[in-house]
Amino acid sequence: MNRAIIVGNRAKKAVLRAVEEIEPWLAERAEVRVDLNLDSPVLAGEVDFALVLGGDGSVLGAARKLAPQGVPLLGINVGKFGFLTESTVDDYKAVLTDVLEGRYTAAERMMLACVLERDGEEVLSTVALNDAVVSRTALSRIITIDFHVDGELVTTYRSDGLIVATPVGSTAHSLASGGPIVHPDMDAIVVTPISPHTLSNRPLVLPGHLKVTLEAREWAQRPALTVDGQVNRELREGDLVRVQRAPKPLKLIQTGRNVFFETLRSKLDWRGQPRYVK
Repeated sequence: MNRAIIVGNRAKKAVLRAVEEIEPWLAERAEVRVDLNLDSPVLAGEVDFALVLGGDGSVLGAARKLAPQGVPLLGINVGKFGFLTESTVDDYKAVLTDVLEGRYTAAERMMLACVLERDGEEVLSTVALNDAVVSRTALSRIITIDFHVDGELVTTYRSDGLIVATPVGSTAHSLASGGPIVHPDMDAIVVTPISPHTLSNRPLVLPGHLKVTLEAREWAQRPALTVDGQVNRELREGDLVRVQRAPKPLKLIQTGRNVFFETLRSKLDWRGQPRYVK
């Protein structure tokens, strides 16, 4: 029998209503554990998949906790955007039936390992499904960021910040800042400056095996590191942010309902050529 855990944001009433509807149905077909905020650790091999109820934020939070344990995620959209989710609550029976009967693939999605190093010691170590961002948190002035790849200085950015994203994260903050859309199957790191002072500072797409280091050098702007928009640490002078491909990717359950290019058309409102009405 399949073993599943249901996670999501318990602060959202829509999520609680979805749990009330889905949990009894799923419990008749699998062993079910409900731990919406993942208050208890989930070890590798304890569950076969996690059912994430919510929007992209819920998937991001669950990915940071469960991807290192190799737990596949199935997202059911109870949020607004749902770029990372497989389906909506209306279709949960069909989607879960496919998963329980093995009609799915577990697509691997690259994640980033992010380390904040201070005085030679790690003060933060986490993973990211979308991105790691170094940016200013106060004052409307640009900051200076030294950017290294595999120990080599590439350039010094003067901008509002710098985004290091996965292919999955290329359609999030990076895209809003002018970065490219990268297919999620690729093994790549996307580097996008936020409002760069120099127009020649363009986004970079790097091979996934490279390691990048960021150091913010102007401290009046109180720079900070933000991971997936959910983990935030203020930086101090001399801090280094090291980012590289995480050892384990996220396993994202796909049943064929959420196709990448179709998602671009529907979620990003790609309409193609203008239409003229006579």
